Amino acid sequence: MRIQAEQGLTGDSIVLPRGSRLAIRPVTLASKPLIAAAMARLSPESIRRRFFAPRRELSEPELHRLTALDGWNQYALGVCDRVGNGPLEGVGVARFARTPEASTTAEIAITIVDAYQGRGIGKALIARLANAATTRGIRTLHAIVLPDNAPIIALLQRFAPWARWRRDGDNLMAVIPLPAEPVVVSALG
Repeated sequence: MRIQAEQGLTGDSIVLPRGSRLAIRPVTLASKPLIAAAMARLSPESIRRRFFAPRRELSEPELHRLTALDGWNQYALGVCDRVGNGPLEGVGVARFARTPEASTTAEIAITIVDAYQGRGIGKALIARLANAATTRGIRTLHAIVLPDNAPIIALLQRFAPWARWRRDGDNLMAVIPLPAEPVVVSALG
């Protein structure tokens, strides 16, 4: 069965094992405050694993670059939660950007706020991101990861056991061929 080409744009959600429902939506310029606040809730280790260096916040130009996406060459999905009657909080982002040297290849990145890690959010995001990439003509995803980033390596190995792994300088690169057509994404997957 084919998934809706733009699943994730509106009304999509992830239902966690205990019944919590998290909203999934595309990242836009309006997402800047959510991303900045989520960055402040990441542990130093999660920041190092995502940005390959220590840092505490994103600059305004970085926030703009991460949110001013054209939806075709650069695309990102964000996951939000609302705890009680509190404000909406960003808890995760998965993004791709086409590589300049090959229009059918894109580099991906995934970040989940520490308090939400290990709940299946990364798995749900990568599946939806891969579908969005497929519908945009991308045939291969690249993920550059630190060799000691066991959580993302395990996630990518579960998502794409067929991925090829190679060294990329001091890092690892997963090369993930995508199916020709999007696949069905379950509520959690």
